[in-house]
Amino acid sequence: APFIDLVDMVLVLTVEPGFGGQSFMPNMMPKVLKLRTAYPTLEIQVDGGLSPKTVDAAAKAGANVIVAGSAVFKPGMDPAEPIAIMRR
Repeated sequence: APFIDLVDMVLVLTVEPGFGGQSFMPNMMPKVLKLRTAYPTLEIQVDGGLSPKTVDAAAKAGANVIVAGSAVFKPGMDPAEPIAIMRR
């Protein structure tokens, strides 16, 4: 990985790129785990389908930056609730 010293963070998309509200793709977690194992101090961001139901899988694989859009910004729901759950 000749470029790893040039990056501050690696993003692993956990949905197909394109639009919000997609389902989390757990088959991306081996990529996160491989990165975490090889680079223990690297910032690893996951984006796509993250919610209180899926955040544990991402965190256990080694992700330490979570992007959650649709799970947080739902009409009529306080965003603080899912954020608090995912921060646990």
